Amino acid sequence: MKRLIFIVMVIALLPVLVGAQANFSVEFYPSSIKVNNFSTASFDPFEPELQPILTTLTISNTGTALVKIDLKLVLEWNNISLVETIFSSKDNRESWTLTNRDLITNEASTFFDFKYPNTNITVKDAIEKSPTLKSAVLAGYFPDGELKFKVWVREYSETVFDNNNAVSDDFTIIIRNAGNITLLSPGVPIGKTPALVSGFPLSFLWNSQLTDFNKYKLIIKEFPPGNPPSLNTVDRTGAVFYETPDGENENIGFAEFLPFTGGNYYAWKVTTALATEYNPIKQKTGNDNLSSNWYVFQFVDEESASTSISEFQTHLNMLQNNTLLNLYTEGYVPTGIVIIEDTAYSGQDAIELIDALQGQEISVELKD
Repeated sequence: MKRLIFIVMVIALLPVLVGAQANFSVEFYPSSIKVNNFSTASFDPFEPELQPILTTLTISNTGTALVKIDLKLVLEWNNISLVETIFSSKDNRESWTLTNRDLITNEASTFFDFKYPNTNITVKDAIEKSPTLKSAVLAGYFPDGELKFKVWVREYSETVFDNNNAVSDDFTIIIRNAGNITLLSPGVPIGKTPALVSGFPLSFLWNSQLTDFNKYKLIIKEFPPGNPPSLNTVDRTGAVFYETPDGENENIGFAEFLPFTGGNYYAWKVTTALATEYNPIKQKTGNDNLSSNWYVFQFVDEESASTSISEFQTHLNMLQNNTLLNLYTEGYVPTGIVIIEDTAYSGQDAIELIDALQGQEISVELKD
């Protein structure tokens, strides 16, 4: 009989324990965002009203009685604890709706006070645990990684906070810092004499830090002969010759048989969606763009390009320079471009500059 009574008592206690934990629902929305840049200045607990609103935490009391609650917050970066604090609600309510402004704060909010007086949120001690985190935070931003909010909610109690009697949820900020986009080929930076380019298909290549969620958009503009684009005109003139279709993305290169026209000039650049804490990626896209500079070139058909290089080399041969002649026998081929004081010349302009050197003593030096 005693054994039976003991079993009945255990069964009677189980609903009490489960019910205490099930009296609340806790949910972050959104549960995560993605950013390329996250400034520590926009996460200031001393001026929470200036923080961008990144997520909303909804806490609901699912029990029959209105109660006060305790809310525990832990903020982590790559599993390194930065903040740990506990709030207590000021009154009994059915539900609470909070944002990160109410969590990362050193001020009492409308509905909550600090459970323990003289609580201040600071990462000063925490950043000493990681040299990477310390150098980045002191420079004003969070490095690559995951910044995670963890919260636990329980009914108000004076006892030590016990995770076993609380419900919880997480919110994660995924940080992947994106750097500059550097164009490689074809062409030269806008402002220089456009390079002569031929062949099909042309391969557009660039270099950038590819993140988990950044894809690239390519835009190519076309300009008629005699009207090469300049830094002041490229954005407002010319016709869009090609643009990555909506819903599609490039990776780190593009090569397709586009109908380039001989003699026409082309300018191209690459952009990617740039997500910050003010414009996070919550699903698939962002609104702000990180953009490269423009590159320019003049397209010539292969026959014209070959003729142009051949004519250029003929005029170089007329200089009768032994070093140049030896380079030709070693397999070197001129590009058809002459650079003087950082300005590039091609076509007839380059040939006229070569002809102006005839009869003069010149020295030739091979460089990378």
